[in-house]
Parts: sequence; C-alpha cells; structure tokens
Amino acid sequence: MKTEDILILQQVKGFGPVFMRQNIDRSISIDVFDFVKKHKPEQVPFLEQYQNDAQRYMFEADKCNAKIISFLSPEYPSQLRSIPNAPAVIYAKGNIDLLKHVVAIIGTRHSSTLGNRIAERLGAYFSQQCSICNGLVEGIDEHVIKVDGKTVPNVVGVISGGIDYKNTCTAHHLKNIEAVIEAGGLIVSSFSPGQKENSYSGSIASNLQAQLSHGLILVQSSTTGGSKYTIEAFCKLSRPIGVIEYKKSSEYETEVFGANRLILEKGRLGLAEFIGGKNVKQLNPSRIVSIQSVSEYESFIRYMFNEKKSLF
Repeated sequence: MKTEDILILQQVKGFGPVFMRQNIDRSISIDVFDFVKKHKPEQVPFLEQYQNDAQRYMFEADKCNAKIISFLSPEYPSQLRSIPNAPAVIYAKGNIDLLKHVVAIIGTRHSSTLGNRIAERLGAYFSQQCSICNGLVEGIDEHVIKVDGKTVPNVVGVISGGIDYKNTCTAHHLKNIEAVIEAGGLIVSSFSPGQKENSYSGSIASNLQAQLSHGLILVQSSTTGGSKYTIEAFCKLSRPIGVIEYKKSSEYETEVFGANRLILEKGRLGLAEFIGGKNVKQLNPSRIVSIQSVSEYESFIRYMFNEKKSLF
C-alpha cells in the first residue's frame, strides 16, 4: 500500500490507528475506494478531498525535506509497532537512525538554576549513549539539549506543530528546532505539515514523545507541572522511569522538585497522584529508578536496552 493511501485513510472518520493496524496488512494490496465503501460507506463522497489533502501533505513534506513514515514502512520505529494507538504516520526531518535508541529527558518549563545544571549534565552524558527526546521548549527541555550554549548531538525533537515548522511553531521553539537540525539531529511530528501549534497539540506531542522513548527521566517538576502529560502516556508502556534525586541540596526539598519527591517516596501511588488521581492499576512502568549520580546513569541505560556499552 502506498503512503498516499495511508494518508487518505487516516482522514476517514472512524479509521483511527487501532482500526487501521487491525485491518490493513502490508502484504495485501487493497483498493482505497473499495475499502472505505466496505467499512465506512458514508465517507465515500469525501474521498476526493481526502486524496487532494494527502497529495498536498506529500508535496509540503517534500518541500520541507521531510520523510513521511507510515506504520507499514520498515523505517517505522519498532518501539511504536507494539503500541496500538501510535500514529499511523509520522513526519521526520533529519537523521532517522536516531529513532532506534531513545530516552526522553523532560521537566518543567519553569526550571531553577539547579534543575538546569542537572539537565545539562544529563544531556552531556546521554547524548553520547543514545538519542535524547523531548519537546525542545524552554526550561529543562532546552537545557538538556544545550550544554555550555552548544546543542548536543543525537537529539530527537518532537514538535507540537506540523513539520513545516517555520510556519507552524513559535519563534523561540523554531530557534531550538533549527539548532537541533544543524547539530545532525531529528525533528518528528504526527501532524499534517502545515498544522499550527494549538492548545491541544501539546498533549498529542507529549504522547508521541513517550511512545518513541525506551525510557524516561524526569529532571525537575512541581506537583502541578506539565510533565505529567508525557509521564501519564509513558506509564502505560511498561518501560523504566528515572527520577532525579538530589538530597544534598536544600532546594530539592522545595516545591520545584515536588513531583520528584512524590514519585520516589510513593512509587506508583505517587505517579498516580502526580498525573491526576489515575487508577494505579492503569500505570505499568517496568521500574522506577532514583537517579543521583553517573553510576545510576549507566544503570538506567542497561534497564532501557540491556546493554553495557555505548549504542553509537
């Protein structure tokens, strides 16, 4: 099945990612018109418009030097294949090899000096061991990807607008995106190329961050911080969560690290409380790890990939 066909079908009302995975086989050729007529006949009159939009998306992605990777493509990340509701299509610009071994390192936009220092330390280490994934926004995200003012290599930025980011993202966000591309990194989006950031797109991008990552590290967050959205999505994936613990600083005992302490003190109950009172039975991280030093960095790499050496 062609990429254009997938782009058409994902616009059909009622054809979500789960339905498409259950009903579309890479090895079987199908006629899009017949497929829609069989499953959603009321949508047939809209197919011409859907096809026009699909061709526009392909043109816009090509104009941006971006690739469209569908769930039928061998380039589709393996960590997404096991997730039924992962997007049917992602748009990627840059080095797609970076999708093979990914850790999400996230935290508050309202970071402190201590949080920023820890973020840079993590960025310097993990960028040499695997790919770092986050949303490239201000605060912890930005300090993870920049050490001493220089963008680290091997960054996967998941953006909350379309891959035509010069027209879809904010000026500050754009600066970080372009720095990642210049450093040989990768930008990923699940939105159509021209879709602008909005009040809902951030949560969708947070889900994709979680889905792309083999492990997640929370650097710094208050108990009301926005990191809860990425963590909520990640907690359903049976992958390890690392949480920074820094007891030797009195600042760690303040609210700016409130979510860190909550999770480490209460475990899954703390996670449930942080993300809004969710049923703890719905949360399934493979483990929760306190990260205090480089030795824990090394352990966390092994928990994610079961390897003892650098992946690059």
